[in-house]
Amino acid sequence: MTGYRELLEKEMVEAWRTYRLGVVAALFLVLGITAPVLTRYLPDIIKAFAPAGFNVEVPDLGVADVLDQLLKNLIQFGALAAILVTMGSVATEKERGTAAFVLAKPVTRTAFLGAKLVAIGMTFAIATALAVAGAWVYTGLLYFSPPVLPWIKLGVVIWLSTMVYVSITFLGSVLMRSSLGAAGIGFAGLIALSIASVVPILSTWLPAGLVAVAKSAALEESSGDVHPVRTVAACVLIVAGCLGLAWLRFRSEEL
Repeated sequence: MTGYRELLEKEMVEAWRTYRLGVVAALFLVLGITAPVLTRYLPDIIKAFAPAGFNVEVPDLGVADVLDQLLKNLIQFGALAAILVTMGSVATEKERGTAAFVLAKPVTRTAFLGAKLVAIGMTFAIATALAVAGAWVYTGLLYFSPPVLPWIKLGVVIWLSTMVYVSITFLGSVLMRSSLGAAGIGFAGLIALSIASVVPILSTWLPAGLVAVAKSAALEESSGDVHPVRTVAACVLIVAGCLGLAWLRFRSEEL
C-alpha cells in the first residue's frame, strides 16, 4: 500500500493537534474512573439525599456492579463517540476535494482508507486502555485488585464493540459526500442493532451480546447464556463486511 505509513503518521498527528485524540481519551478515562467511584459511594449518596425518616435499603455493591457500570458507560458512550469521530473521516475530504488531491500523489486508495481506519482504531484503543486501566486502579483502591489479564480481555471486547460502529459509520462516510449523511448512516445502524438486540435469539449475534461476554471475561466466569466465540465472530464479520463494502465502493468512485 503505497503511502500508507506517511498517511498514518499524518492522521495521528492531526488527531493529536486537533485535540480529537486527547478529548476522546480524557472522556473515556473519566468514564472509567467514575464507574468504581460511583458504585462504591452510591449507597452513601442515596442515604444522604433520602428524605428524613425514609429508610432506604441499598444492597452492598461489589466488583460485578463496577463492571456493569463500566460497560454501560463505555459501550453506550463508545458507540456515540465512534459515530462522531468517524463521520467526517472520508466524506469531509471528498466534500472539500482534498481526497482527490491526496490521491493524485503516489498513494493508493487502499492506503488512504487504511490509514484513516487504523488511526481511528488506535484512537479508540488508547482511550479504551486508559478507561479500563483507570477503572482497574480505582477498583483496587476501593475494593480489591482484580487480575490483570481478564481486564485486558475486557478492554479488547469493549474496543471491538466500538469498532462495530466505527465500521458502519466509516462505510457511511465512503458512501456519502457529507459528514451529516455519514452520521445518519451510523445512527441508523446503531438504532437498527439496538432494536434487533431486543430479540433474545438475535442478541448473541449482535454487539449487545458483547456486554455479557466482556463481563464474563473480566470475572472469569462462564455462563450458558454467554457465547463468546459466536458473539465476537459475528461482530468481527460485521466490521469486516462494512469495511469490505467501503473498499469496493471507494476503489471505483470518481472523486
